[in-house]
Amino acid sequence: MATTVTDDGLATSTMILDGDFDEIDFRGELVDGHLVAKGILADQAAMDSIPVGIYVLEKDATVVKCNKAAIAGWGRTPSLGTSEKFCGSHLLRYPSGEVMPHELAPPSVVVNNGATVRNADVICEQPNGYRLLALVNVFPIRDNEDEVIGAVNIFRHNTSKTVPGLLSESASGSNSKIGEGEQ
Repeated sequence: MATTVTDDGLATSTMILDGDFDEIDFRGELVDGHLVAKGILADQAAMDSIPVGIYVLEKDATVVKCNKAAIAGWGRTPSLGTSEKFCGSHLLRYPSGEVMPHELAPPSVVVNNGATVRNADVICEQPNGYRLLALVNVFPIRDNEDEVIGAVNIFRHNTSKTVPGLLSESASGSNSKIGEGEQ
């Protein structure tokens, strides 16, 4: 499928769904000290129509926006724009099963260093104990001067792997899955 970009070069839902991350660009601006995302990230309905988890962080790592698929993956609705940092998941784990502090999660690399994190495996644990292996791709959100002013995390359920940190009973429940089978 051909890459679809907007006239200003911003990411589109087609790029996100296709996993076409080589040329993906996310932009925004600071208004009164807070991130205002541009493009698809500015349109909640468009974000909600994408069946993979997407959420937006300000430079201080506060989660300010997410779509319905992210909420389904987390098994909870985070308190946006408050004290939720780095991720809306109840608990994060390394593939080994060890707890991953939120401040060491892939989004921290992006907001702290401006680097992109591609195809990282992270286990998201919901409040009910259900775990899913997520394939995460985190990108900086830049302003017109190319300064990092936030980050966007795009994650999908990674069904192509089994890792030690997944609970065996998690594979049987009726929990919703995000972008299952998509890579």
